[in-house]
Amino acid sequence: MAAGQYQQQLTAIKRKRLFLWSVFASYIPAIILAQVITTGNWLSYAVAILWLLLAGLGGILVSFSRCPACGQLFHMRGVVTYWGKKCQHCGLSLKQNLET
Repeated sequence: MAAGQYQQQLTAIKRKRLFLWSVFASYIPAIILAQVITTGNWLSYAVAILWLLLAGLGGILVSFSRCPACGQLFHMRGVVTYWGKKCQHCGLSLKQNLET
């Protein structure tokens, strides 16, 4: 596989991670905003359910990303997910520049 394809796949993994962490970071502000906007709790419940769905989707996208170098699941070893910045199988780093 060419270095450019590796970089594209690593960039895709980075985007998935950014989505997941953005969802995690948005929970408290979204609930506070929902409480401020409405007097009832219905919007807060809707935001919480939407957040759970997005967090689940983000977790699935990140956990089942494949490493461009070895083809294994980048963040998973067995049934355990490690959201570190290196492949759990071959050690390829998300910070690695493969263009050279």
